[in-house]
Amino acid sequence: MLKMSPFVSVPISMALAMVASGAFAQSSLTRALTELPKPQRPLVQPLGAACGSITLTQSNSQAITALNSVSCNSGGLHTDNSYFRSFPLTADINVCEVQFGIETATGAGGTQPVTVNLYTGTGAFPGTFPGSYTQIGTANISVPDQAATIFPASVNGLATAGSNLVVEVFTPDGQTAGNSFFFGTNAAGETAPSYLQAATCGVTTPTTTAAIGFPNMQLVMNVVGNPGGPTLTVGSAQASLADQCASNPGQANGVIEPGETVTVQVPISAAGGSFTGVVASLGLPAPAGITYVTSSSAIGALADGSSATATFVVTANDTASCVTGFSLPVNVTSNEGNTASGSIASQIGESGNIAPNETLPVAIPDNAGPATSTISVTQDISLTDLSVAVAIDHTWMGDVTITLTSPGGTTVTLLDRPGVPASTFGCGDNNMDVVFSDSASVNPETTCNAATPWLSGPVLPASPLSAFAGQSTIGTWTLSVSDGAAGDTGGITDWGLIPTPGLQGTCTVCAAGGGGPVTPEIELPTLATWSKLALALFALALGVVGIRRRMRQM
Repeated sequence: MLKMSPFVSVPISMALAMVASGAFAQSSLTRALTELPKPQRPLVQPLGAACGSITLTQSNSQAITALNSVSCNSGGLHTDNSYFRSFPLTADINVCEVQFGIETATGAGGTQPVTVNLYTGTGAFPGTFPGSYTQIGTANISVPDQAATIFPASVNGLATAGSNLVVEVFTPDGQTAGNSFFFGTNAAGETAPSYLQAATCGVTTPTTTAAIGFPNMQLVMNVVGNPGGPTLTVGSAQASLADQCASNPGQANGVIEPGETVTVQVPISAAGGSFTGVVASLGLPAPAGITYVTSSSAIGALADGSSATATFVVTANDTASCVTGFSLPVNVTSNEGNTASGSIASQIGESGNIAPNETLPVAIPDNAGPATSTISVTQDISLTDLSVAVAIDHTWMGDVTITLTSPGGTTVTLLDRPGVPASTFGCGDNNMDVVFSDSASVNPETTCNAATPWLSGPVLPASPLSAFAGQSTIGTWTLSVSDGAAGDTGGITDWGLIPTPGLQGTCTVCAAGGGGPVTPEIELPTLATWSKLALALFALALGVVGIRRRMRQM
């Protein structure tokens, strides 16, 4: 029978109408009346950095609504189910990833199989499917147990303009294995129909969810890719830098200072085809305060789907201005004529620091709070912008709420139990190492990753930090962190303010010059790196207030 997710019944008339010959016995058609206990920690795949520059979606919202999905199942254990979307294309696309929502996935062994298929055709969908369609890609993946997430599945295929790109997410019969899977959906609207096929329940062809009686079951599904044809890309976000001072090795501390030598590494990737004679070069002219030592990196051949590292060496001039941002332009060429470009942002010098008043870490009480930490600023600066760097070690980040209060009494919520209310207990990942900024693009409230830390680098605050605009920096700033559910604990390990305008900074000059290339030790972005490099990455070239620790990985 076709049945709502484990705790929601379908209309009995619908269930009976959908039952095919030999369908499984009917389960209880009652809604759960008691709240479930906090689940075991899910092993959720991270979305991470996008593999392509194009995203196709027909979903008005990426939220996953609880108890909104249906599948053909018995007792919550599903039979064969296929979920479809069809994307009409006006331009070629090299697909590299399909992202699909998961309301709940529970496998007997902690994982279960799912297959993602890509098809193209020019005939009407679903009327001429599958007959007039060609399969262009497939991926068999193992999905860990999780809930209220969006799962990224790597799958490759070239779809051309004028065709329909059909994506199928297939969950094979899991009744013997004890697998339960309900697709992530919402009722926020869609620009094209969602489709379901479940032969055991009599739905033998892709049929709109509205036609089978569930118009609010709108699939959360996205396709990520690159423009059609072979492409080269510069992995600016994955670039690494390492500083060296031959006369004072202790200055190799992650701060690029005047007189130092800096080794820069950046991945160059190929997609949609292979390339030969690939060369990466630093663009001219060199940024102010920077001299190129090694400005060209010969990579050679790059196979489809592979990447290689371009390595450059530059020096920061010993007369370079302290606390100034710079950007290294990277250009890539190939024998085939394909090109790519990108840039790597950093800064010279370390911004002014003011440490938190408390000795960190500060413990966060379990299922209570808040824990607080303060920073006292003596410089009177009228803010035009503010970002906030925060590192917290805490299991189950979905428990955590963070606020910042200014000396003037304004309070802004930075984080508000990510994953709640889409799921009862929120994201089960551990630890964070982020910079909250109004100019960021990652929304932590709807992001749940398997990595530790849960998130790093720039993220959006739950409420705009622009509320502090026009206020003075002088006085005491208070960071408050609360824990909203029992069973998981942690502490505030580091935090700081990144104001615009910034505070006065300092540089230690490497008077005798730097040495040769070194192994990079700075990976962008982490809180420690952001404590020194965030301004350049935000194109602020301004000061950091109160990042207390040095490089975390050193």
